[in-house]
Amino acid sequence: MGKDSTTFNPSGTVTRAQFGTILSRALYGTMYENSEIYYIDHLDALHTNGIIKNTDPNLKETRGNVMLMLMRAESN
Repeated sequence: MGKDSTTFNPSGTVTRAQFGTILSRALYGTMYENSEIYYIDHLDALHTNGIIKNTDPNLKETRGNVMLMLMRAESN
């Protein structure tokens, strides 16, 4: 997420665009790599599949939101 591999910040946040892209790539591989804006198709796919409800790429994700998305992904 733009940090070197020796940096870990469990209290930090990531944007929905960042985490959604990572989750989408983990679930679907490169299937949604078609947009000039890297996260658009990834967030749309997660929304279509009921994993996320809000596709605002600027939302800051907390550990709770990340866990909720992972639980929804597992159930799909």
